[in-house]
Amino acid sequence: MNKSEIEKRRGNQGFTLLELIVVITILLILAAAIGINVIRYIEKSRQEMDVYNATLIRDAVCAHNYPADFHGRPVTYTDPDTGESETYKRGWVYIDRTEIRCSDPSTTVAMINAGLVHVSPQTEKMIILNEDEDDWWYPSGPDEDYIRKSNIGEYVFHNKLCVKARTTWNTYQIDVYVANSGELFLGASASNTIRTGGHSKDEATAKEFAKRVGLDGAFVTPIGSQYNGN
Repeated sequence: MNKSEIEKRRGNQGFTLLELIVVITILLILAAAIGINVIRYIEKSRQEMDVYNATLIRDAVCAHNYPADFHGRPVTYTDPDTGESETYKRGWVYIDRTEIRCSDPSTTVAMINAGLVHVSPQTEKMIILNEDEDDWWYPSGPDEDYIRKSNIGEYVFHNKLCVKARTTWNTYQIDVYVANSGELFLGASASNTIRTGGHSKDEATAKEFAKRVGLDGAFVTPIGSQYNGN
């Protein structure tokens, strides 16, 4: 075997183990970088869908004509800048990954009128008829999007509006505050904390979410206040 044949055979030995390790490491780093960017892109898309849905809810509760005797939950709001406190009747539409909860007949009717939740015509009629009654009417069982009554009297629904985000927030809420004068105020909040026997407050996420749905500077009452009486 002459010298040229020996050199040719050496050149056909392929990659060494070290070269293979280097190539595999580079491929893994590239795959990880691509994977992280894909995950971020997917999460951003999910956030944008949640924000879009929240703006639809915001517009729905803002457009509703609340009765003079609106049966919202009494809440005292203290302005963080002036320190002045005022009492309002508060309603909300709460969204998590599995449910949509409307606090009262008025917010429920607002959502129905906007086409954001769906019930049968008979159920819609009965909720509207009882909107300003002391004793609220609830369907006896599931009815289209309606699935149940919550333990604090909310109308609970399920449909595509449920939270899409996975890491930014797992709940969000649009609030409506009706003053004694009939003047309407809106608020928004969100949380990315895991619920364990209640709703943890998460003011940073609440403020960021409020800003993204066009309610920057509006009332921010972190999710949970309607449950603990604050």
